[in-house]
Amino acid sequence: MMRIKILSRDLVERYEAFLLARPETLLYQSWHYQSLLLDLLGCRQQSLLALDAYDNVAAVLPLMAMDGPLGTVLNSLPFYGSNGAMVGEDPIARTALVNAYREIIKAHGMAASTLIENPLSPGGADGLSYDLIDERIGQLTPLPSSSNIEATLMQSFHYKTRNMLRKAEKLGVKVEVDNNAMPFLFTTHRANMSEIGGPAKPQRFFDILPQHFRAGQDYRIYIAHLEGEPVAAVLVFFYNRTVEYFTPVVLKEHRNSQALSATIFRAMCDASAQGYLWWNWGGTWLSQDGVYRFKSRWGTQNLTYRYFTCVHNPAILKVGRPELLAGYPWFFTVPFSALTA
Repeated sequence: MMRIKILSRDLVERYEAFLLARPETLLYQSWHYQSLLLDLLGCRQQSLLALDAYDNVAAVLPLMAMDGPLGTVLNSLPFYGSNGAMVGEDPIARTALVNAYREIIKAHGMAASTLIENPLSPGGADGLSYDLIDERIGQLTPLPSSSNIEATLMQSFHYKTRNMLRKAEKLGVKVEVDNNAMPFLFTTHRANMSEIGGPAKPQRFFDILPQHFRAGQDYRIYIAHLEGEPVAAVLVFFYNRTVEYFTPVVLKEHRNSQALSATIFRAMCDASAQGYLWWNWGGTWLSQDGVYRFKSRWGTQNLTYRYFTCVHNPAILKVGRPELLAGYPWFFTVPFSALTA
């Protein structure tokens, strides 16, 4: 007999031990990341745990809720499409989670619910119905365990990426870890996103990050200097066996120096030396040709994953994109291609 519990502090230790025993689990499913999102977004914790007769965790479904003008939206998980979905192989536990999830979404006042697959573990939404489906390309670089990490990685890269790294070296780009470089990271991130018309992560994300994660252990900021001045940086997270390429930045006037490429390479080499298995570049839209091409030249493997959405309030399809973004900030509501407004 399985009991379903909502994740709370008294269950965190068991929850984390369960996740870390499975090499495919990602940062986004972790307690610390969920805790940051609760702090940042003001949403509600709804993550479900299936406990067996001995109170052992048998399966989990990370889940968060936000109330808005059209009702409640559920995500597994929110904020830039964080990967969630079910974790665990026990068929009885998974069935219990599916049944519990169905009861939640049947409740009055639901607007939409979305489960986002983990590219390393497809099938996390098996058994759940959906109305809409969206796809992303997960791009991940397998990290070598050889004694000559730099050479092994370089051999796996496209020749253009190897040339970029040689250019940065020739120009004298120097890379170091500086976890106090958060102001440079945020300021440059905001400028970079403004250049391409994309939504920047809010400043509060960077402000509260050290309250939820340990600098140097859970995350690092790698920063590149050219002639003594900071010109590029990348924020990476470490969880289980995977490194997350989270926030890359580069000053516009130094983009051609390939300082960002040098920064990525240093972080990759360090992660590989520490025994991590994957460098996760994150999801890429099918239409993002340039982004896809850049990532693909770093020896990536393509692992497609999907967004499964149930529409509970049809009115959500009849409003515009600005209204949904304002009403449910940082939550995935429905694929915008499905809107009729």
